[in-house]
Order: sequence, then C-alpha cells, then structure tokens
Amino acid sequence: MDDELIFSRRDWLATVSGVLTHKATGSNVEGAPCNMLLGNAIHHLAGLETLKCDEHEASVALAGIVLNCKDCRRLAAKFGEALRVAE
Repeated sequence: MDDELIFSRRDWLATVSGVLTHKATGSNVEGAPCNMLLGNAIHHLAGLETLKCDEHEASVALAGIVLNCKDCRRLAAKFGEALRVAE
C-alpha cells in the first residue's frame, strides 16, 4: 500500500463499515456502511477505541484499497491533520 497514493486521494469518497453504535438500551447496533471522504474516514477510524475498532473489523474501502483500524491509526499518525478534508 502506497501511503502517498492514499494521501493524494484523501478527498475521494470512501465507504466505512464495521463501526458499531449503541442504542439507548445499551445494545450494540452495527451502523450501516456510510460514505465519507477518505481522509476524514481514516481519522474517524483512527479515533475509535482500539477494542471497538479491531474487534468488529471496522474498515475503510476505496477503489480496491481496504484499510483496517491499524492502517488508519498509522496513517493518521504519519500525516496528522493534513489528511482531513473540509466538507
């Protein structure tokens, strides 16, 4: 995976899946896959609790590139706020 290629596509639309949310009753609900700009999606997954992210195999997918939580944390640490894109 080429980090610079991912960085150059940070404003492309990517699909985030595997993120759980919680009902008011406390039960888990898997959020439907949603679309976000790649850079924002990477930061979103990087900011999740490690257990929540890894246990449910949350990921970001874009044009054949699939990033898991570990990848997102690494990219967020490497590029920092430069990954974020104003929507």
